[in-house]
Amino acid sequence: MKRPYARRQPGFGDSGVDAEERGRRANRRRFTVFAAVFVVVAIVGLVYDFSRPAIYEATARLNFVPATAQRADNAAQASSSQFSLRDEVEFLTSRPLLATVWERLKTTSARLPVISEADPASSLQAMLSATQVPGTNVVLLQARGRQPAFLAAFLDRLVAAYRVSLADRYRSASTGTLSDVGDEAKKLEATVLAKRQEADAFRARYNIVSLERDENQILSEVKGTTAALNAANDKVVAAETRLNTLQDAQAAGQSVTRARDNPTLVSLEQQAIAIRAELREVARTFTPEYMKIDPRIRSLRERLAEIDQQIVAQRQTSQQGALQEAREEVSSSRAAVATLRRQLSTNQQSVQSFTSRFNEYRALQEELARVEQLRQKAVERQAALEAEDSGRTPKVEAVEAASIPGSPASPLYVRDAAIAVIGALLAGLVTMGIVELFNRPPRQPAAVIVQQAWSPVAMGRHDGPALASNPSHGLLEAASVPTAVPALAAPLSLPRELATSELAALLDNAGRDLRAAIALLLMGLTRADVVGLRRADVDRASGSVHAGGSPGRQVALPPQVVGMLPGNDAAAGPADAPLLAARNGAPMTEADLDAALLYAAHDAGLDEPDEVDAAALHHTYVAFLVRQGVRFSELVDLVGALRAEALADYRQLAPAGARRSMDSVDRVMPVLREPAAG
Repeated sequence: MKRPYARRQPGFGDSGVDAEERGRRANRRRFTVFAAVFVVVAIVGLVYDFSRPAIYEATARLNFVPATAQRADNAAQASSSQFSLRDEVEFLTSRPLLATVWERLKTTSARLPVISEADPASSLQAMLSATQVPGTNVVLLQARGRQPAFLAAFLDRLVAAYRVSLADRYRSASTGTLSDVGDEAKKLEATVLAKRQEADAFRARYNIVSLERDENQILSEVKGTTAALNAANDKVVAAETRLNTLQDAQAAGQSVTRARDNPTLVSLEQQAIAIRAELREVARTFTPEYMKIDPRIRSLRERLAEIDQQIVAQRQTSQQGALQEAREEVSSSRAAVATLRRQLSTNQQSVQSFTSRFNEYRALQEELARVEQLRQKAVERQAALEAEDSGRTPKVEAVEAASIPGSPASPLYVRDAAIAVIGALLAGLVTMGIVELFNRPPRQPAAVIVQQAWSPVAMGRHDGPALASNPSHGLLEAASVPTAVPALAAPLSLPRELATSELAALLDNAGRDLRAAIALLLMGLTRADVVGLRRADVDRASGSVHAGGSPGRQVALPPQVVGMLPGNDAAAGPADAPLLAARNGAPMTEADLDAALLYAAHDAGLDEPDEVDAAALHHTYVAFLVRQGVRFSELVDLVGALRAEALADYRQLAPAGARRSMDSVDRVMPVLREPAAG
């Protein structure tokens, strides 16, 4: 027999009309509180916003063009040519300049702001700001006040007064600098004239021709004597070297011939060679005995002996002559060196004295050159200052002239009004929430709903028939006499609880694996338990399944549920293969399970199908057991661990009285006992 789905009912002891009236009164109270706070806060904020005076802002942009770089060789020139934009920005807001501007404004402007006459410069300083645009020479001037026309006139007068002051400051500095440079040039010119006269007198006194050393007589003579002495020393070395060479050759028995004796020796040697050649030719023809008696041959031999004696005598004579000439050359070279040294020693004192005077003269000339250079620079500076006096003054260009502002810069009325409205809205919502916090109605007791349920015989609290044991199922089945069991409506924190008719429709529209998953969820397995089952976890002989991994729990199943499980044939796959598969054949995941349940709920036409998921089916089974008064300590052994918050909510579903053991309650939902479900 199917169990009707328990819907939430109104509070116990209240009629629907009273609840509706209370709701209307609460809504009126909320609206009244919100509207009152919103209007009051909005009016106060808007009044404050639009009561503030308008502040206008006029702006002007000035571009500072520094003067052309000038040559600044002294402190006065450097100080007059240096330009600091930071100093000029400070000068723009200085009190003396603002006091001058105020005096001009009083004579030209009709409407002036309320400013302290005792210290108008301070009031104008509070209105004015000057800032440099980073990376440029542009200065932004801003004036803030309540009179837009005065602000524009104030900035115009300020720029005009600043230009006049800038020109006066640089003109004064330029005049002083020009006078200083002129005096310096005159002093340097007098110094140059005195130095030049002193140098000329010194040169004439000591007979110095010029700054070139070689052009002076004494230095020129000393230089020539020194060069001659060096050449004479070289000649002595060469002569001594030649004499030593000749003496070594004579000692070694080598022949040394003078160059002028070479032709005579060559002629004699050629005659000797010719005679020896002729004798060798005759020796090939005649015998030695014949050659001894032949007058001609004997004459040739005598002639050859005479020529050899002449060659030896000539060589000795040439060698002696060469030695004599080398000795004479060494002697003459040494005499020349001695003479040059005496001459150089004689002029040494004169050279030293002249060198000292020459160095003094050179120092005078160098000092004169430095003074003339300083005078030339001073003259050039004076000419540049006279010709380019106006070029040293920085130029101030108005990039953006001041104009009368058309709209106020602050406050931003529209933005602040929007902030006031938003603040009023938030204040109204917060106040309404606080008021509702203290006007909450007292909590009503939960409504009691009477449901038709199959009551086991072991309940002991009614006189219905006892349960008969079905040997084929191994489970207790209820008798056909219904009884009333009180149950509480499920709290809002728990998932949706499905009625028996909804469960039957869901099973009718589910495939094989999904139908098995629904049956397992309705037997206490969680979503993770169902998708984590392997074929080895199913014990078909004992009719149970091992859920929750290790150590997990063993859940007994009725034969109808065991028959729904896939894998009854031998070719189902290995023992560690997943038990359930998705539509694409892959192992079923938690997302696949919830998606398949959503599709089946849509196909079955259930109300609010998006609430139908694995958690809802598991909750339906837990509620089924709790309403029978099962012990919570035994409940977790069957359905797994439950959160503490969930146990508190399930406690409201349990009937009053003592709790019952798991063996005394019906563990199989009616929808799983019907033949259609199998």
